[in-house]
Amino acid sequence: MKDREWCKKVEEELNTLKERVRKLEGTQCSSCSSNLKEIELEIEWPAAEISGLRFGKHTSRGVFELDDDGNYYSRDILFHSARDTDDGTGIDLLTMYLASEEVTKAFYKAATDAGIKVPGELNVFLPEAKRGEGIKTYNGVRWWYWLKPRAAGSSTSFVNVNSVGYVSGHNASSVGGCAPAFCVA
Repeated sequence: MKDREWCKKVEEELNTLKERVRKLEGTQCSSCSSNLKEIELEIEWPAAEISGLRFGKHTSRGVFELDDDGNYYSRDILFHSARDTDDGTGIDLLTMYLASEEVTKAFYKAATDAGIKVPGELNVFLPEAKRGEGIKTYNGVRWWYWLKPRAAGSSTSFVNVNSVGYVSGHNASSVGGCAPAFCVA
C-alpha cells in the first residue's frame, strides 16, 4: 500500500513539473529577457475605489497570448466592471484602476506564483480600439467588453466589442466585461 501511495505522490509531482515546463515552452531569448508565447495566471484582483467607483476584490484565471507587438492580450474577459468618467473630463477610471500600483503588484504576484520571472517593468492596460478584437467569453459565455476609450469625440462614449465581435461605441456608465492586456518593458 505504501508503494502505491509513494508512486501516486511521485506521479503528481511529475505532472506538476510537466505543467510548469509546458508553461515555459516557447521561451525565446531576446536581449537576455525571456518572452513566453502564452501565460496562464490566476490573478487576485485588489479592491479599490477610484473617484467613487468601487472595484471589488476577486480572483480569476486568465490566459494571455503574446502578440506581434510584444504585448500580452487576455484570451477571455477576466472581470466585469462599471466604467465611468470623472465629471465628464474624459478620465477613464477603469484604465486608472488597471494602471494602479495594486493591480501591477497583483500581476507580479500571479506571475511569481506561476513560476514566471518578469524581467522588467510591467504595465497593465486596456487594449486600444482594433487591438485584441474578436469574440471573448466570460465564464464560457459570449459577452461584450471594453476597449480603451476613443482618442477623440465624446468623453462619455467608449469603444467596446459586442458579443458577435463588432467594434462600436457605448455609454461609459454601462457595465461591461474587461479583457485587460499587459506588457513588460
